[in-house]
Amino acid sequence: MTTALDITTAALPDGTRVLKVVGEIDMSNNDVFAAAVAEGVAAGAPLVVDLTAVGYLDSSALHSLFAHADDIRVRTGPLLRPVLTVSGLTELTTVEVVPSDGP
Repeated sequence: MTTALDITTAALPDGTRVLKVVGEIDMSNNDVFAAAVAEGVAAGAPLVVDLTAVGYLDSSALHSLFAHADDIRVRTGPLLRPVLTVSGLTELTTVEVVPSDGP
């Protein structure tokens, strides 16, 4: 069974593309996530991968992020900060942690 995942792309006025990801990323749907990141990078404009609405990601998702670390910036909430830090992704690309809207 594939885990629910919603991915949308928007362009900011400065040309930066934002890949907004909602749901959970695991090996059942990482092929869709990886393709979306690769497509965003291939477009040539700066790419922000917005994970603020992602509640879980596994090592396959991390692999997809690491594969494009030189070409992306990542936005995340506090929940994913530890895994992005421990994995070393924060050493390779800009990771912006934004506060959660919850209590």
